[in-house]
Amino acid sequence: MIWPRKLYLAIFYLFARLTPRAYQLWHVRIVARIFFFFMKKNRRAIEENLAVVLNRSADDQAVRSTAIRTFQNYGLYLVDYVRLNRLSDYLLPEEEGQHHIKQVLSEGNGAILIMPHLGHWELGGVLFAMRQCPIHALTIKDPETEVQEFRDKMRATLGIHTLHIDPANFGNVLRLVKLLKGNQVIAMLGDRFEGGKSVEVFFFGRKVVFPSGAVALALNSGAPLIPVFTVLKPDGRYLSWMEKPIRVTRTQGVSSGQLIAQKTQELAAVFEKVISRYPDQWYHFFNYWERYASKDSTA
Repeated sequence: MIWPRKLYLAIFYLFARLTPRAYQLWHVRIVARIFFFFMKKNRRAIEENLAVVLNRSADDQAVRSTAIRTFQNYGLYLVDYVRLNRLSDYLLPEEEGQHHIKQVLSEGNGAILIMPHLGHWELGGVLFAMRQCPIHALTIKDPETEVQEFRDKMRATLGIHTLHIDPANFGNVLRLVKLLKGNQVIAMLGDRFEGGKSVEVFFFGRKVVFPSGAVALALNSGAPLIPVFTVLKPDGRYLSWMEKPIRVTRTQGVSSGQLIAQKTQELAAVFEKVISRYPDQWYHFFNYWERYASKDSTA
C-alpha cells in the first residue's frame, strides 16, 4: 500500500511549498476536522489515550476537544516535515537548555538524545546538524522501502546520519557504543517498545512496558541520556528544549537490572511531565495503553 502514502506525502509537499504559513495554519485546522470526523478508529484510539493522560472519560468534552487539536497539530507536523530540507524562519525553534549538551560533550563520552512521539521530534536533530554537530538518528526500518528511502534522504540532506537498527542484534549495540566513545550524538525515540530490552514502568498511573535499550546503552557507554522536546506553539512556531541529563552510573549494592529499571522509570516520569503539558501533540493513532499494557497489572 505504498501509493496512498506516497500520494499524501506528495500532496503535503506541494501544499507546504506553495502556500503561505498563515494559510497553512487556517487550512490544516479545517481539513483536520474532516479527517477527525471520518477516521473513527483512529479518533477513538486518540480519545482513549487522552482519557488516561487527562484523567477523564473518553467521552468527556475536554477529551474530544483535545483530540481534535491532536489531529490539527499532526496535520501541521506533516506539512512542516516535508519542509525540513528547506527551512523557513518559522521552522527555526526558540531554544532552551543548550548548556546541557555542551556540558555533556565536554566530558567526551557522547550523548543520547531521547524523546517521545511528541511535537516535531525530527526538528531537534536538524538544529544539531546545522551546528555541524555529528548526530545519528536511530530508527527501525519502515516496512515500505520507498517511504524509508524518502526519510533517509531527507535526513541526509540535513547532515543527519540514519542508523537502521535491529533490537535483537547485539552487534548494533557495539556499534553504538563505539560511536558514543567517539563523542558522537545519538538520537532516538523512547516511548514505544518495538523489541529488544524492556522494563515495566508506571506511566500516567498505568503499568506499561517501556523500552529500556537507551538506558542500557547509557550504562554500557557512559553517555548520559538527555530528554529533548520540540513542540508547536500557538503562533505556529516551535519551541525546543533539553531537560537535565539522566546519568546512568553503577551503584554499589544495585544490580544492573535494578539500575536500568530505576532510570527507565525516571525517564518515563520526565516524558509524563511534558506530555501532560502538551497532550494534543502526543501522536499515537492506536490505543497506547492496550498495546503496551503490562501483563502483570499489580502495583
